This record gives sequence, structure tokens and C-alpha cells, in this order.
Amino acid sequence: MRVREVLAVLIGLVVVGGVVYGGWWWLSDTLDPAEDEAQQAQPGEDPEATVAAYLDAWEAGDTTAMATLVRGETPEDFADRHRQLLAGLEAGSLVLEAGEVASEVDGRASVPVAVEVRFEDLAEPIGWDTTIQLSRERGSWGVDWNLTTIHPELRPTWRFGRVSEDVDREPILAADDTPLVGTGNLVTFGFEPTAVDDAEAIVRAFASAIPGSEAAAERELGRDDLVEGWFYEIVTVTETRADEASPRLRQAGGILRRTSTARAPYDTGFARHIVGAIEEATAEQLEGDDSLERGDRIPQFGLELVFDDQMQGSERILLGLVEGDTGPLQVELGASQADPSAPVETTIDIAVQRAVEDAIELAELPAAVVVVDTDGAIRGSASRPLGGFNRAFSGRYPPGSTFKVITAEALLAEGAGTGTQVECPAETTVGGLRVPNAGNRSLGTTTLEEAFAISCNTTFATLGGALEAERLTAAAERFGFGVEPLVPLTAFGGSFPEPTDLAERGAAAFGQARVETSPLHLASVAAATIDGSWDQPYLLRGDGPGETIPLATGTADQLRTMMRTVVTDGTGVPAAVDGEEVRGKTGSAQTTDGVTHAWFIGTWEDLGFAVLVEDGGAGGEVAGPIAARLVERLVELVRDGGDPALPAGDGPPPDEDPALEPGTDGAPDEAEDIDG
Repeated sequence: MRVREVLAVLIGLVVVGGVVYGGWWWLSDTLDPAEDEAQQAQPGEDPEATVAAYLDAWEAGDTTAMATLVRGETPEDFADRHRQLLAGLEAGSLVLEAGEVASEVDGRASVPVAVEVRFEDLAEPIGWDTTIQLSRERGSWGVDWNLTTIHPELRPTWRFGRVSEDVDREPILAADDTPLVGTGNLVTFGFEPTAVDDAEAIVRAFASAIPGSEAAAERELGRDDLVEGWFYEIVTVTETRADEASPRLRQAGGILRRTSTARAPYDTGFARHIVGAIEEATAEQLEGDDSLERGDRIPQFGLELVFDDQMQGSERILLGLVEGDTGPLQVELGASQADPSAPVETTIDIAVQRAVEDAIELAELPAAVVVVDTDGAIRGSASRPLGGFNRAFSGRYPPGSTFKVITAEALLAEGAGTGTQVECPAETTVGGLRVPNAGNRSLGTTTLEEAFAISCNTTFATLGGALEAERLTAAAERFGFGVEPLVPLTAFGGSFPEPTDLAERGAAAFGQARVETSPLHLASVAAATIDGSWDQPYLLRGDGPGETIPLATGTADQLRTMMRTVVTDGTGVPAAVDGEEVRGKTGSAQTTDGVTHAWFIGTWEDLGFAVLVEDGGAGGEVAGPIAARLVERLVELVRDGGDPALPAGDGPPPDEDPALEPGTDGAPDEAEDIDG
């Protein structure tokens, strides 16, 4: 064989051998993982492998395997400490993640570890960061264990645990998030018998400083079983109201005050029918609920009752390190609330509500005042008496002549105008129904605007009766009659049953017959004339705006003109306020039992309002002045930015500081002398 052939054979053998060797190497690499794993670092060979094995054992709860990786002897409670972590927190599992080796110098190393604790009964896990320290001896790495390996703040007497705590009841918020009611200070005024020199002077002082409290003062001071050294309560008010009242009460001498932290309203009685109250359970409630005990305070009405569960939620579970087995929480690692609590967010405007509260104080009979804006948001509402039902929302009343706003809109939609000539006799008959004017007043031939301003029943009964029933019903529907308000409390809108005959059409046209409405709804009727659309009233920010219904085209401008004339030259003159463009409509609504309710509905700037005085008689004379007071306070508080924190009044004497240091809550002898 020639040399060239020999070389070719040798080269071929080398190539084949290389291919075979390479194939064997690849196969051995892929088919023999055990040999490859054997080449990886084992626990003890380096910090990473040691920590990885330690964390795997920790996650698995294998404290025996963990102990083999710890340098030296483990403490007697080593296993118990790790088991107690899960047991104390009532946790389901651990997830541990090691970071990169932070340092490896002179046979020492540290590895950061993220600890995550997961639960079966809680939605969110908790976690913390710790550090595992390691050292090398005789070429082998081990964990230098101590308590801080589990948690950096763990101490010998501490354990992992859960602590339950009651949460503060969430507040009910005004539109700007000011609490209408929430946790705050309440001040109770009272007396200690031996400090009283002049009981009559004290009664007079309470009558002046906190009107309405004088009856309680007279009753308590007149008791024949007074005990020396005991604090006798007379009235409890907000801290703001107490500071305002203190200078007047101070003048009587012998009056004490003490302060407590409790569920407190923005001001005494402020928006009470909306907010509601938390008060002692009644005898009837105690009898019907075995879980209640005498003296328990529970929500009684209003938003406090409707949203009780939302504001209270469930107890809060704090997770962390506690002292001993049942001691106080030392380090909070996380918290959970199965039923989270949340505040109630209303549309109430603090300044508007203050104006409403101040205005309704003029009413000497049961009354209601409501203010809404052009989007339907309820900005203020109050009813009197405070202990009565919510007349503003749930009262059902005939609207009387305030309904002439709706009838006028129907007439304007049919082509009439403010200057249309109409007849206003002192009395007329419509479909057999006798209809008189108040005081038998007669205008003869006049304009629709003048008849509206003077509130001629005869004009509107005649014109309304001449309308087709469907036309009058459609006008009522444009003003939201038949649409309930978006209010989570008991509330009524307006009801306008379609008249069945001419007589009923005539009576309905001036708000009698079967027509019913509430002060809340009539406030929205007034507001509809501002921008030409009726908006469904709503109380909670998340509920509105609601339904919007446009009025007939072109009617709003003419209605505003007519309502302005009511205040400048008509039955609503008592509602006039110098320099302010107040518009409105009066009403004197007769019930089937002969009672006449006084109404005034109106607008100021972009607010619509309604005033009702039950059994008040003439709307202009009785409800009109309350409306004027409302507008005056709206000017002061809303437009001019006055302080709504305190009600209208003379305030404390200018040379006296109304602020007193609050007394301590507790024993009667700890009440503070109001004289300081």
C-alpha cells in the first residue's frame, strides 16, 4: 500500500474516532444527570448550597434536617421555635427565598432571606426580611443560628401570634370629607350639689347657652335625693358647642364639665335625621334580641342604622410578635380585616347644612327644609322636631299652590306666555268643584305671570281643567313625579295620579285632589327651573347623578321670570332678601282633615330649596321668612365663606375666651369646674 493510502486510512480513523467520542460525550451529558448533579456543590461545600438546603428543610418543617446544617448544638427549643411560628400565626405555609451572598470573607458569609407567610383564612400573606449568617470550619459551611435568624427582632420572651382588636367605627362624611359624625370629643355639663349657690341662675344660664337644656337642668336641680360629691348630668354636646356655651354657663357658677371620647356629631343635632343616632337599646329591642344587654348602644335610625355593617366591619386581626403567650403585641408584621369597614360618603355640604339648621330654628311648628343642587345632589336637610320622623324625606303632603309651577310649565308648553291674558275671579266652579281664592281676592283680567305671583287658584283650576289630563300628567312627569329619589333612607318622591274628571283636573292643577309630594321632591322641582331639567335627588356620592328629564323647550326661562315676580311683588315677598335674586312659589296646602300646611319652594343661585311648616297656614307668611333666613345664611356661609362650625347667634361675650381645658372622663369628682 502506498504512503498516501496509508495516510488517508489513518486520517479517516481519527475522524471517526472523534465523532464517536463526541457522540459519547453528548449522550453521557444528557443521559446521566446523576453524574452531573454529583458535580454540583453540596450542603456544606459553599454558602449558597448550605442556605438552599436549610431553607428547603424549613419550608418542609423538617427541623431535624435543619439542625444538621446548624453550626454546633441547637437550643432545646429550636424545633418548637420554628413550629410556633406557623402555629402562633395560624398560618398555612412558608415560602422562603434566598438572595445573593452578601459577603464571604475569612470563612464567614451572610445571605439575605425573604420570608413570606401564607394563610388559608386571610386573603393577604405577610412577610419580612431576615439574614442567615454562616461560617466555615474545617472546610465545611454551617449556619450560625440564633433567634434573629427567624426574625431580626425576635427576643427570648416573644412569640409569634395574633391579636384581635375592635376597629373604630368609620365616619359618615360630608361632600368635602368632613365627618358629619365620627370619633370625637363630647362634653357633658352638670353640677355637684354642694357647689350650687343659685339653682335658678343655673337654669337661666342653660336656657341662654344651650336652648332646650333648661328643662333637664330644672329637673335635676330639683331632685330631693341629691348626693354630695356626685356629678349630675344635664346635657351632652359637641366640644365646639361646649366651648361656645361655656362663657355663659360660667356666669352662673357651680357648673361642671367633663369630656369623653365617643361617637360624636359635627354639632349637636346636625343633620340628625340623615346621620341617625347610636343610642341605648330600647326595652322592645332588648326583648327581641337575646344578644343585647341593658345599656348596650346600637344604631337606631338614619345612615348609622342602614350602613351599620359597612362602617363597623369585623374585628381587625394584627399579626406579629407578642410578649409571652398572651401578652400585648410588640411588633406588627401585618393586619387583616375579614369584612373591611368603610366610611359613608354623602353629598351634604357643611355650609349649606348649617344654613338649613339655622333657618329651621325659626319654625315653631313641625317643619322641614331641604336644599338640592341642579345635579340632584342633596346639599342640606333638616326636620323638626329632632325626635320626630324625617319629614323632609319621607313626609307625604299635598303640594298646594307650589304645584302651580308644574301647571304653569304645562301651559307654557302649550303656547301660553307670561303675558297671556287670563281671568282671576274671587271664586269659580270647575266640573262642579267650588274653587275660591285665598281671602276671596280677585284680579279680574290679568296676566298669567300676575296670576301666578298672586297665586290665583281660580285661574289655575280653570286653565288646568281645560288641559287634557295627559298634558298635565306629562308635565308632572317632566318634574319627576313618579320617580323615587336615590336615597338609602325611607324617602318619598311625588305622586300624580292621572285625574279622572274635570273637577279632579281643576283641583290637581293647584296641588290638591290626590297629588302628594315631599319637601325633598319639591326642592328638586324648584331646582329644575334653574337649568331647565329635573334631576333625581341623591344622597350618596356614589349613587348619582341619577335620572335627568328635560322640561318643555323654552319654559324654564319664563318660569324663572314668574317665580321672581312671586318674591318681588307677590305672595312670596316675605322671602325676599336685599340684594339677592330669590325666586320662589308659595303654597297653602289643605289636607282632608282641614289642616293647612305652609310651603315655600324657591331658588338661590344654583340651589333649589323647599320649606314646609306643618299646619302653618299661609305659605308666604309662615314659610317665607324661613326661606329668607335660609338665603341670608347661604350668602354668609356659602358665598362669603363664613365659618359654619357654629350656629348663628351673638356668640360668647367678646372679652371672654370660650375655650376651656376639657375635663377628664371618669369619676364624678374628676369633672372640671367650668370656672377653671
